Amino acid sequence: MSDEQFVAALNVFTRKPAADSAFRLINSCRDFICRQAMRWREPALSLSDKMREIMSEMLLILLEDFDPARMTHPNSVLAYIQTKIMRLTRPDFKRRLVLLDNCDELESGRCNFSPERLRLADEIFVILRRSLLSWHDYETARLEFLFIHVYPEIRWISRLTGNNSGEDENTRIERDKKRHQSFNRNLRNELAGLQNGSFNEIMNWSSGERSHLAWRLINIAPAEISSELESDRQKLAEWRENIDRRQPQPSANLVLAERLLKDMKTIRMSQISCAAEEAAPYGEEPDTLLQLLGHPIETQHVAEDSTSWDDTTVTMSDSVSTELFEKVAGEVSNWLENLTPDKKAAEIKNKNTYNSH
Repeated sequence: MSDEQFVAALNVFTRKPAADSAFRLINSCRDFICRQAMRWREPALSLSDKMREIMSEMLLILLEDFDPARMTHPNSVLAYIQTKIMRLTRPDFKRRLVLLDNCDELESGRCNFSPERLRLADEIFVILRRSLLSWHDYETARLEFLFIHVYPEIRWISRLTGNNSGEDENTRIERDKKRHQSFNRNLRNELAGLQNGSFNEIMNWSSGERSHLAWRLINIAPAEISSELESDRQKLAEWRENIDRRQPQPSANLVLAERLLKDMKTIRMSQISCAAEEAAPYGEEPDTLLQLLGHPIETQHVAEDSTSWDDTTVTMSDSVSTELFEKVAGEVSNWLENLTPDKKAAEIKNKNTYNSH
């Protein structure tokens, strides 16, 4: 795969997101997809299953996160996709962040997404972002921003923000628990009025579908922030991926999180103007955010060599790779055609607005 081939195929896909343009886009990434599938250490999945999950994830990312007008560099979209695919295929789940209830360990089932389920996922995404970015109390908004985008544990966040402000730790924890309860209660009420299904439906989704939704909520897409803060967005993701919550955190990380939150709130307001150590549920109330995001796994997150996913020593014969790849790519393209039969390129551009519903 060359950058030029990918960019050319991407331009065609964003102008006309259909099965044929999807197949061309997938085909431009054949070597990358095959290499990732072969390096994915999951014996319960066949090679074709792994290819299918990777291709499906790529297409969902493009449909949900990508704004053609925000592509500042030909390699930016490819780099963004590569980073998210690494999360799916990382060997031994060394840095896996979330553990979803009622799901097995297998990261599979993304092709189970139907148009109805995709609309439900979109609506949940919009509601959560709108709830967060329009919340009236800044302390609660910052708490939930860190809970969603960095690490979902109230005590850890309370220590971080309390140390920064000089507030008593226990006092801060108790106040943050109440803030979190209030936010969850409001979110639960919002989700009770879903137009495209029931919140309880997602408990029966496949692990791949639920994982994709969780990471869509956790991840901040480039289109959600100003282009000047792209480096901050990447630094926040690196903080999340490499965090050791038992160690003191640099104050600069909290500053960049606050900067991103402020920017996202500003963007939301402009869109409206243009339009016109506990991570368990508290008391008897379920923690709706943890149901969506998943529980943090108690493991030490260890950074890997950034080049390890691009291991050129893993090879497969051209005839085998071409035949299998084209078979799976055809299946995924048919799935996309059924998933978005009437989708126009402009719809992709408007995916991340929060003033709808």
